[in-house]
Order: sequence, then C-alpha cells, then structure tokens
Amino acid sequence: MTDMTVAQIKSKRMVYLALSTVTLLLLGLIYAFSMFAAPMCETFGLEKTDVALTFNIMMIAFCLGCVAGSYVEKAVGTRGALICAGILFFVGFAGTGMFGTGQLFVVYVLYGVCGGAGVGMGYNSIVATTNIWFPDKVGFSSGVLMMGFGVSALILGNLSLQIMPSVGLTTVFVALGIITLIVTVLCAFILQRPPANIVEIMTGRKAGAAGADPADADKPLKTSTFYIYWVWAIIVIAIGLATIGNAASDAQLVGLDAGFATMLVGFVSTANGLARIIMGMVYDKTNVKITMMIDAIIAVVAAGSIFAAFQTGIGALYVVGALCCGFCYGAVPVVASAFARQRFGQKNYPLNLSITNFAIVFGSLLNIALGSVVGVTNRPEIFMCLVVFAVIALADTFPFSKKWDKDIADLEAKRAQA
Repeated sequence: MTDMTVAQIKSKRMVYLALSTVTLLLLGLIYAFSMFAAPMCETFGLEKTDVALTFNIMMIAFCLGCVAGSYVEKAVGTRGALICAGILFFVGFAGTGMFGTGQLFVVYVLYGVCGGAGVGMGYNSIVATTNIWFPDKVGFSSGVLMMGFGVSALILGNLSLQIMPSVGLTTVFVALGIITLIVTVLCAFILQRPPANIVEIMTGRKAGAAGADPADADKPLKTSTFYIYWVWAIIVIAIGLATIGNAASDAQLVGLDAGFATMLVGFVSTANGLARIIMGMVYDKTNVKITMMIDAIIAVVAAGSIFAAFQTGIGALYVVGALCCGFCYGAVPVVASAFARQRFGQKNYPLNLSITNFAIVFGSLLNIALGSVVGVTNRPEIFMCLVVFAVIALADTFPFSKKWDKDIADLEAKRAQA
C-alpha cells in the first residue's frame, strides 16, 4: 500500500474503523464485570467481596496484555497478535463459565488474567493499527474506537443478563468467548497497516530526513512530560474504576433500588462511550492539555457528587456522580492515544501506547491501596479521598501544559531543521 490516493485511503480506513469498532465492542465486555459479578457469585457459589477483586486483577492484566501485545505484534505482526488476543479471551470467558463453580482461583486466573490480557493485547493492536489510518482525525478515530469499547456493557452486558435466566451463565460465557474469538480472528485477517507515507498524503506534512520524525527518538519513560501526564491519568482512572467496578452495589447503598442500580451500570457505560466521541472531538478542536483540564474538572464533580450522595443519601447525586465518573474515565483512552502518538511519534506507537495505558495498573493499585487503608466497605471514605486526588489531578494539568507547550515547540523546531 504505497501508491494510494486520498480517496482510496478514506474509503478503506472507514471499513477498518467499522470492523475495529465492532471487535472492540466485544472485547469491551471487560467493563461489564459489575453486571456479571452477582450472577457469578450465585452460579459459582462465591462471596461477593472475594469476586470483586477480579476486576482489579483484570485491569492489571489488561495493561500487561497491552505491553505484551506490542512485542507480539513486532514478532508476528498485527494478525498474529489479534489471533492470540482472541484465543486468550475465549479461554478467559469460556473457561470461567465451565470451570468457575466453587473455584475463586480459577475465576481470578481465567476471567481476570487470561480475559484481561486478551483484551489488552487486542485493544492495543487494534487501536495502534487503526488510528494510524487517521493522522488528520486522530481524535475522531480514537473516539469512535473507544466508544465501541466503552458501550459494550450497555449493549452486550444487558443482552447477556436478559439471556442468562433462560440458558445459564455458563452457556452465555462460552457463547461470548466463541463469538469474540471468531470476530477477532476475522479482524486479524482483514485489518492492515496503512502506507508508510500516510501522514504526508493526508496532512501534507513531510517527514524529516530519511523519513524520520524527531518525536520517534523520544522515549516516554525518559521524558518528564510523560510522568506529569501519568499523575493525571492514574487519578482519573482510579476514580473511574472505583465507580465502574461497584456501580450496582454502591447505588443500592445510597437507597436506589436493585433494578435501577443494574440499569445505571448501562448508563455509566453509555457515558463512558459518549465521552470517547465527545472528548475526541474536543481534542481535534483544541489540544491535549485543554482536553485533560476539562476532564479533570469533570473528575472533581464526579468524586464530589458521589461523596455527597453517601453523606446525604440523595440517590440523584450518586447518579450524577456515576455518570460523570463514566464520562471522565472514558476520556482517558482518547487522550492517551492522542498523547502517545503526537508526543512520541508513529514509529513506536504500539509500544508507546501500551506504556501510556499502563497507568491503568497504578490506577487499580491506588484503588486497592485506598481500600486497604480505609476499608473496602467504607465507600464514603474512599470517595472522600478520591475528591482530594481529583483536585490534585486538576492542579497537575497546569505544569503539564507548560511542559507540553515546550515539548511541541522543540519538536517543531527540529522538524523545520530536518
């Protein structure tokens, strides 16, 4: 693919974007855990507090899968990485459905580790490959992809819950594993990388000497801007995960009935998905630093509303806070995708994206640490702490903005000299 016209690229990339979004819709079932937790406890005869840890294990495995996927992709290509992802997801979901009864360790290993790693590997390969087709609309492409990933709980999670009473959790999990494997393998054989000169074709910006971009030489872990970004990302992720993994149970703690609490999980998923589109467009119209600042403000409102709901027992406050949590969390992958590509170039994008997304591990660990310090069941105290962290995330966007402006100015100067 070296002699494609703009029209050919636009046509082909929309097909890839649609297929990738459908695949991520299935892989996004990772976010339906709070919907599946109660049926898993009932079917497998496990304790709710024990099963709850699966979500954090899964998110950590997701990050590890992202990193591993970047190396697998280098070794066997995007196709090989996606096939591995589909197999891991199948093992995770189908294996849990068949062997999870009375076996907490099996749930942790299969659903948590295998399922999470498979999703991470597939997510990283799909996002890294598909986004490269959109150098002129990276916010739009990221937003569409992340929307598919984010609304999975609303669409497939609710559909699964409706089917479970008739066929059982085991059948649903096995079916989800098989369907996701088939679609992921199909995506593996269709999705391709774009021509090497796509940036020049679509934006008119020429690369430097020998086709090199000065941004390609920078490494995230050796750049101070990256760590300042990470502070923001870790906190916003922690706020999102604290809600997404416990939305149904927390909603009942503030007085909402069980039926509405289950529906709320789907609404949070919707907010998660909408954020990926809306904040993607915000990024395209503005820049990374403004997008981060807006999202940090939403995170403050989110954590503050939920804390207030626990203090007052007003269910409406919890609904507002939960939706804002889903929204602010949904913006992080969009920012991460754009940040990794714009700041560190296209050459090592899959690896740099996986490193950037590793903030999810520390966000999960922050949640676990808060639970250990104040008590897992002390939800008001946890969100009181998260309010403080949210303010820190907002404050962090100011030094980030200064560093970002300097970094981009330096890169543009290097490109002009190349």
